[in-house]
Amino acid sequence: MSITADSTAARTDPARLAAVRRYEILDAPADGQFDTIAAAAAAVCGTPIATVSIVDADRVWFAAAKGLDGVTQVGTEPGLCASAFCADGPYVVNDAVTDPRTLDHPLVRGELGLRFYAAAPVVTTDGHHLGTVTAIDAAPRELTEAQTTVLAHLADQVAQHLELRLATLTAVRAERQLRDAAEQRAAAAAELAARMRDAAAAQAATPHPEHCQLGGTAGCTAPAELKIADSWGDSAWGCPNHVEEAIINVRSVFIANKELGGLASYLNR
Repeated sequence: MSITADSTAARTDPARLAAVRRYEILDAPADGQFDTIAAAAAAVCGTPIATVSIVDADRVWFAAAKGLDGVTQVGTEPGLCASAFCADGPYVVNDAVTDPRTLDHPLVRGELGLRFYAAAPVVTTDGHHLGTVTAIDAAPRELTEAQTTVLAHLADQVAQHLELRLATLTAVRAERQLRDAAEQRAAAAAELAARMRDAAAAQAATPHPEHCQLGGTAGCTAPAELKIADSWGDSAWGCPNHVEEAIINVRSVFIANKELGGLASYLNR
């Protein structure tokens, strides 16, 4: 299989693209840490240009780009990032105009005149290849083994930062959900309390038992203030605490209005 077919299959793999999406990094605002990693790659490799790229299905997006002012993404032509991201290790092109993998690439033949390219793949903990850390120059050059090793370490740092970013996003959203749920519970409790106050005032003049009828086998000696009922027509009077407990915990229980007297009231109509 050709390098084009290999890279295209890897780039468009649904499982890999799902991994790209889960980190929510595409088109995210610039991250200072990624900028630092790109700067470190340029410094280590001695190149004027370095990038941290994420490979999407139809583009290579730069999470950071040193020396490429205003460039945020490039195409997925094979030979450079769109091929290097799926490599098993560092991918080095010492002279792009003579290397068969890259000699027809637009960045080699075009205005940039790329000659040197070195990349290390960014690989997640579950084995998905997301992109690269890349060093680029307009002059041919070679890297030492130590430089290549550092480039790979920088790619590992990108993967670790993406995991930290994902964990942070997950924690923030969980905290937000808990806060929203607490606010909803507080609002519901306040609404119920208001309804209970209004009902108690409306029912104050209605004849009712002296003590709460909702205390169960233990009984309750608190004054009965509110009448509740259910959809079956059963009703009882209770103290505010037991009424609130019943409404919250028993399905179809509601605050009775003064007209609701149950079956006895209907039979004596």
